[in-house]
Amino acid sequence: MIYIVPNDLFPGGKVPKFFPVRYSVQVRYADVDAMNHVNNAAYLTYLEVARTAMWREHVRPAESARDFPFIVASATVDFKAPIRFGDDVQVQLAVVEIGRKSFTIEYRIDAGGQPAAEAQTVQVYFDYAIQRSVPIPEEIRKRLEKLRFLPVL
Repeated sequence: MIYIVPNDLFPGGKVPKFFPVRYSVQVRYADVDAMNHVNNAAYLTYLEVARTAMWREHVRPAESARDFPFIVASATVDFKAPIRFGDDVQVQLAVVEIGRKSFTIEYRIDAGGQPAAEAQTVQVYFDYAIQRSVPIPEEIRKRLEKLRFLPVL
């Protein structure tokens, strides 16, 4: 086991996570609720925007919804701070686990440069024609491997 000693670089001994992919997301008027901040449900849409952009740019092109051969089986969000209309929102993501038929993505949503949420989704590779989960092809697995957290040097 490796222990990180707290210092100026790693306060509290926590090593920062370096996400390999980042996307900007625009806060829409419809995302804002009566409390004058982004409604919790919109965070899942922000994850979807980043996840589908990541897939199209780094895994394989997609022209229609059927070109995303996975379904989201699980989604969790830990809310840290509110997002408001007009905030600069960035969604960072990394693949953290690749199983035989599924893969897990970890996210961080920042608003105005501050952490607003941390999230995780589990995607199951899916064949729509037979309506079943299927093993992730080796070519896709290799591309997903390149989307893991960047190493701390």
